[in-house]
Amino acid sequence: MSLPDFHVSDPFTLGIELEMQVINPPGYDLSQDASRLIDAVKSELTVGEVKHDITESMLEMATGVCCDVDQAAAQFSTIQHLVLRAAQTLHLEICGGGTHPFQTWQRQEVCDDERYRRNLENFGYLIQQATVFGQHVHIGCANGDDAIYLLHGLSRFVPHFIALSAASPYMQAADTRFACARLNIFSGFPDNGPMPWVSNWQEFTRLFRRLAYTSMIDSIKDLHWDIRPSPHFGTVEVRVMDTPLTLEHALNIAGLIQATAHWLLTERPFRHQENDYLLYKFNRFQACRFGMEGILTDVNTGDHHCLADDTLRLLNTVAASAEKVGAASAVHTLHQQVKKGHNEVRHMRDFVANGGSLSGLVKKHCEIWAGH
Repeated sequence: MSLPDFHVSDPFTLGIELEMQVINPPGYDLSQDASRLIDAVKSELTVGEVKHDITESMLEMATGVCCDVDQAAAQFSTIQHLVLRAAQTLHLEICGGGTHPFQTWQRQEVCDDERYRRNLENFGYLIQQATVFGQHVHIGCANGDDAIYLLHGLSRFVPHFIALSAASPYMQAADTRFACARLNIFSGFPDNGPMPWVSNWQEFTRLFRRLAYTSMIDSIKDLHWDIRPSPHFGTVEVRVMDTPLTLEHALNIAGLIQATAHWLLTERPFRHQENDYLLYKFNRFQACRFGMEGILTDVNTGDHHCLADDTLRLLNTVAASAEKVGAASAVHTLHQQVKKGHNEVRHMRDFVANGGSLSGLVKKHCEIWAGH
């Protein structure tokens, strides 16, 4: 099996995928009816895509190729309207969030799909435990070498993307004390974390060929790195974010990633090297555990920086690029939120601290997603 040629894409074009929770009121546990919901929506779709994910509690909404976040917003608006209308007919509800607060993995039914059945055979209960919900953002690249440069550049800001999107403090009816507990679920998988080091597309092709030769993988989709190249789309895909509670926040995060990509590929501010990844997992852990209050350690100097302060610096740095790709409003909004200390994890914990139940929290999230 060979790696497909890198599909030439218009640079900085955008594609967004959101893994949504399918909820069963009035108890507000996860439903097992994603297939019914998808079947009800598919025939009416004129833009984007609605499809299965690993289990029957998950529904993935995806845009097509978009020039900017405004175009993505228009596509998602159409998809969201159709999904919510079908959900109402089926007495279901939809919400964001990286984890469901009290579902149990033992109840999760894996979708009737050959690939997912094969994964269940290979990974056992880890597949059912992976009933968690993330946002993926694709950025178009002109060629494979640009994709590898972009992947390494974006990897420097994985903690920032995790902290900005964190929305998974509760699991199995308990406060995990993490801002993003979702990513912990993937720690048992052999391809968890960063992509192995390569310096260009030719080296990546050799890496893929070696992995394929061992029969460990069947395609690029079997590699679940934090950020991966997607040659069939001609993109780099960022995969570390929780699904936000609102479509607006998801679009703002996508806009930041698009602006950061523009800055990285036009300014070329870094000379990437393998040692850049020495503290990658330590800094990633800080973002998962503490969110914006995490501490980043500079791999070259050993200096410590508060993640919130470093995120504000990133937002300031990419502001000019945000103007050029139509993401100025997204970056400005994120800047205001970080500056004021607003984040979804804090709102979730405040709701529970003020007497709200976990089922009430899911109900609230469904109302937020529906715009009520």
